[in-house]
Amino acid sequence: MKNISKIVALCCVLPSMNGTAGTMGAEEVQYHWKPVIGVSVSPSWASGGETQTFFLQPDIEKTYTANKETSSFATGELFLGLQKNLSTNFIGQFGLAINATGNAGLSGDIWEDADPDFNNFTYNYKINHVGVALKGRIIGFAERFLQPYVSGSLGVGFNRAHDFFITPKIFEEVPAPNFRANTKTTFSYTLGAGIQKSLSPHWQAGIGYEFADWGRNNLARAPCQSLNEGLQLSHLYVQQLQFTIMYVT
Repeated sequence: MKNISKIVALCCVLPSMNGTAGTMGAEEVQYHWKPVIGVSVSPSWASGGETQTFFLQPDIEKTYTANKETSSFATGELFLGLQKNLSTNFIGQFGLAINATGNAGLSGDIWEDADPDFNNFTYNYKINHVGVALKGRIIGFAERFLQPYVSGSLGVGFNRAHDFFITPKIFEEVPAPNFRANTKTTFSYTLGAGIQKSLSPHWQAGIGYEFADWGRNNLARAPCQSLNEGLQLSHLYVQQLQFTIMYVT
């Protein structure tokens, strides 16, 4: 009887011990927000431009064809946010992203009177972007050696179109006045995916692809231009290979 009593007592104690152990195991996954700071650098590529025909004055019409050649430049980003374990398998990062880029170059030909037979000039200009956005990242398989992630951001962009220059193809031709620089405030967004690795409890490093839409941009009128604005784009799409290092407190 004494042995039976001991067995019954042990059976009563074990479930409570298992419950306590389960609670301790759950507490190992921390579900509170922790500050995180990240820095990213990216080689970036843009190919854009659109053929546009418009009047500069009532009797002056021109066509600006676009070469749509790929332009490469650098992009940098600072991320300030918070990180939290969403579950045992997923981590969330949410915060403010500030980014700035080098110059994307655009070029093409100019047809006088919108006539391809009078293709006597080429043009070049540059666009650079500064953006401030709300950005989020979802990181999967929190305990794995390599962790895949997806990211996205929505924000405001400041696109500066500048350094417009016309080059004659024929020495005797005299170019029209250049369009002037202009900064356009617009909506911008990014979408990305990649992999990262936890180097320590505090440091993370990752590599990924990011697609960005800088949004609208345009050059300002040239001197003596009375109609329309300069060249303009509704979108400029950019692709980036993003290298990121992050510190979690």
